[in-house]
Order: sequence, then C-alpha cells, then structure tokens
Amino acid sequence: MIHTELLEHACKLAILSAFIKKERPVSLILLAPPESGKSEILKKFAFVSSVKISSDFNIHHFADYCTEYQMGLKRTLIFPDFLKVVKKKYSAQVNAMGYINAITEEGWVGKLPLGQTVNSPIVGNVLTGLTEDELRDKRFKWTRLGFLSRFVPLSYKYKDETKTLIRQYIKDRLYRKDDPYDFTVPKSEVDVMLPNAIANKIEGIVLHISEETNLLGFRLQRQLQTLALANALSCQRTVVTEDDFKVIEALSCFINFDFNPL
Repeated sequence: MIHTELLEHACKLAILSAFIKKERPVSLILLAPPESGKSEILKKFAFVSSVKISSDFNIHHFADYCTEYQMGLKRTLIFPDFLKVVKKKYSAQVNAMGYINAITEEGWVGKLPLGQTVNSPIVGNVLTGLTEDELRDKRFKWTRLGFLSRFVPLSYKYKDETKTLIRQYIKDRLYRKDDPYDFTVPKSEVDVMLPNAIANKIEGIVLHISEETNLLGFRLQRQLQTLALANALSCQRTVVTEDDFKVIEALSCFINFDFNPL
C-alpha cells in the first residue's frame, strides 16, 4: 500500500480501543473512491485475534459474534466492503444498523435465534469501508438512523503523484511484500490516563471540526480521546503524551467527508 500508513495505524488504534478500561471502543469507516485500497487495508487486520471479519451481516452473523464475544475471543467486527449490507432491501438494512448501533453505543442485550439470552451487554466496535457514491446515496437515510454518527469517518483520495507510485508498485509486484498485521492485543482491559493538557488540545481539534460540520462533536471528542489512549497503549504506555496527540492531530485532516488527497 502507498501512503496509507496513517490510515492503517488508525485501524490498529480502533482495534486496541476495545481494550481501554471504561471507554467505548471506536468504530471507523474508510471513505474513498473505488480502487483506493479500503478493503485491502481492512483485510490486513484479519489475523488479529480480537477481530472477526465478515463479508455480510445478518442475525446469524451477529449471533456468531455474540457467542465469540461472550467467550472473550472477539471484540471488533470488520466488514472490508459494506456493499453486501447496503445493497440489501431497506428493512434488512435497518435490522443490521440496529444491531451495529446497539453494540457500538450502549451495548446489545436480547435473545438470539436459537433462544440464547444475552443479559450482559455486548459492546464492540466496527471497521468498514464505503465509496463516495455509496455514501452520497445512503447518507441521508443513515443519518436518520443515527448510524454514521457512531463512526469516525476517514475520507481520502489519491493525488496524481500517488497514483503514479501505485502503478509502479503494481508493475514491480511489491504487493507481494505486504504483510498482514498480527499484533498482540491485551488479555484484559487496561487503564490509561489522559492528562488535562492533552484533553484540552483534543477538544481544540474537535471544536475546529465542529465549526466546519455544524455538529456539537461530543461523541467525536470522546472517540478521539479514546484513540489517543489507544495510541499510548500501542506504545506500551499507560499515560497519554504529546506524541499521542500528534497522531490524533495528523488523523484529524481526514476526519471529514472532503476526501483530502494523500
């Protein structure tokens, strides 16, 4: 992959965010034109032990996830391409969104198809990708369902120089050297401290984004703080530092629907 290191790191942080004590894990959606590597980026995390990867989503897929979650095996759901879900009829979309909304916010409890009752909330996160056209087509309906607001959007497109590099990368068959991620996740949740000075800086980023989007940004503020905590965890620290803030600051350039070039 060319120039996608920061986006890939964001996916790693989202996966690790599921292990931050007393914080909701962060969900991400990669937004880019077709052939921009969204699915390839997400598939690279298929071998991380806490990740469940799927090409589709219905009540049976959800039941499998709940079982593995309760066994302490899986926390993060990855859909490399959300097309199979968004191409379903509207009622099926609503059902799928309902499950995703629940696990990414307050947690899901209820009865599964085979009669199993889930009493302890299932709280996880979702990573997926979508094209610009698909987003434009579904954005209004999804906003009404409260779906998009649960995700941190990372939108991008390739500038001409990057396209040239990608074509050379393909000609040289360098994609054969792209290794999947297989990092170790914690065995249990970790308590990470966020100093007030760093929290204030993250608030400043959110206020800037809020001015441009006309959103309050409360959920985003919490999400970005959690990603900063996850970055500290990825560096084997339990206190967020200025280095972690710089990662969030760099990511903020892509937290929009503007498809900034890279």
